[in-house]
Amino acid sequence: MDPKSSPFYHLLDTNYAASRAEAEHINEILRPHEQDLRNIDEEIARLDTLLEDLRSQREKVVSYIHKHRQLLSPIRRLPPEILADSFTYCLPVAHPPTRDLSEAPLLLTLVSKQWREIAFSTPYLWSALHIYIPHSRVNDEEFMERRKNGIKQWLERSGNLPISLSLTHRCPVYGPDNQESLIQSYSENTPLSSLMECLMEYSPRWKDLTLIGPRAALQLIGALPPEKLTVLQRLFIYTLHPYSHLPFQILEESFVAFLDRLPRLTSLHLREPSILRLQSGFQWSKLTELSLLPGSNHGPVLFHDAMKLLSQTSNLRVCKLMIRLNAASTANRVTLPFLHDLTLIFYIHDEPPLVLAHSLTAPSLAKLAITGPENMVDAQPFFRDLLLKLLGESSTSIQTLHIAVVLPFPDLVRCLRLAPRLKSLIIGSVWPGDRWNRSSISFPGGEVNLIGMLFGEPVAVVDSANAESQSLSESLSLPLCPELQILKLLKMEPLPTPSVFLNLIRLRQESLYSSQTSDPNFPTCHVLRTLEVFYPTTCNRYDASPETMEAFERLREEGMNICIAYSGWSNTEANNDDLPWDGFLDRMLNGELVNSLDTWNTKTPANERLVYI
Repeated sequence: MDPKSSPFYHLLDTNYAASRAEAEHINEILRPHEQDLRNIDEEIARLDTLLEDLRSQREKVVSYIHKHRQLLSPIRRLPPEILADSFTYCLPVAHPPTRDLSEAPLLLTLVSKQWREIAFSTPYLWSALHIYIPHSRVNDEEFMERRKNGIKQWLERSGNLPISLSLTHRCPVYGPDNQESLIQSYSENTPLSSLMECLMEYSPRWKDLTLIGPRAALQLIGALPPEKLTVLQRLFIYTLHPYSHLPFQILEESFVAFLDRLPRLTSLHLREPSILRLQSGFQWSKLTELSLLPGSNHGPVLFHDAMKLLSQTSNLRVCKLMIRLNAASTANRVTLPFLHDLTLIFYIHDEPPLVLAHSLTAPSLAKLAITGPENMVDAQPFFRDLLLKLLGESSTSIQTLHIAVVLPFPDLVRCLRLAPRLKSLIIGSVWPGDRWNRSSISFPGGEVNLIGMLFGEPVAVVDSANAESQSLSESLSLPLCPELQILKLLKMEPLPTPSVFLNLIRLRQESLYSSQTSDPNFPTCHVLRTLEVFYPTTCNRYDASPETMEAFERLREEGMNICIAYSGWSNTEANNDDLPWDGFLDRMLNGELVNSLDTWNTKTPANERLVYI
């Protein structure tokens, strides 16, 4: 059947038209081949039928085996109480459970009849819930009734356990003259008020309450009698709306009175500190967690007020404050002996007095985050003294450090040398929405020295503030931060090339440095487990060479968490100022800074301009 054997081979694939005699000859040649084609098609059809039968038989055999194998599954031998306990570890960690069918607890009810029964009979699975109320549906009686019934079914399954509720009602921005519809939606005999009444029925069991909504919602909850608030331990309040139908003083007094009715409150988080009257009779000393991080409509707490408040909260373990600092701020010394997690975000417009850096004493810090204005030279001495004081007092306990302020390189090294037990170091920040123009920290001419010191390279960096000081690294027998396992450098400028980070990882992996003593309290060198680098610059082809990318990929396969991103390619320019996801991310979430490390290090449509290595 070789075309070359045909007498018409020289005419094939041409535009030649056969004559009548040639046509008869061609038909004669094709007749046996057409019969062969019919035979082949029949055989294919027969084999297809046979294959379909075999596939059908295979599915039946596989199903038979699978159903019997299920009887041998070890998880089926677990008692219901063990399964119920295991289910509790399936709940989301980053946020309260929602009505999402792809997450626990609802996901567990879809596996089997037995799992559904066990899940429904495990109260802890239903003791927390996030509730969202779209403002466009607040007057939709049918929708609000369904939402209310769903909430009741969910919370009834929690038995008598304390419950955690998160309620969000994102209302549109109203001016002071057009709030009538918002106020009306919370008045009596409305769908929204009915839902709020449903929630308040469970107030005797509220242990954790998050309220993100208008002040009208806060007023309803604030009117609850003391006997219905005896269990509440954690309160998060963010009134989205800057206006109120009540005079501000009345709102402030009612909120303070509300706090005074919470005998077990130990954790307070406010996104609108302006409603908090610091001179109130509230027992601040019982708080172990305090967060005052204002939203976009509200200003930071004044330094004097913050220190005065902290002087009343000696039992704090966690503290997150946004503070306004200026030259007129006065010193007020405060000691927090039990504080282990401190976040300070500073708003500074002029040079602050250095004495303010010594206002706070916290000898037990394990986690410290300091954020300030970018590229403000006048504030550098303040931040240097603040970090040196806090790190010096907690040098043996500090394990996590986040610095997002501009510091000279020698000052940064001095700070890091005070934290020999540091496990996690984050320098800089990436804010959602302004990735392209924010530079958090700058080391003039010192960027390679920092990386070199992290793997033990002898680098001479003299402290300019002390001409007689020795080299900051000449006596190092171990790398800087020897126990460091997590390193995140975000929008520092300049930064070394990715190959320098490869060298850092390799040298620490080789464990060339170890202590010469058997003292268990002496730090030893650890390998890096996580490396995240965000370059504020564009990427050239050399930085993203195949050899470099392959080396990082091998490290990922070995179990290391690595994410390196550039703001784009050096030879491309894109004018994307109207992307569909712009404005989606909020800088604040639940009263805390959004962990910006989680917004850029994942390949999503919002990050399509980034270049990952």
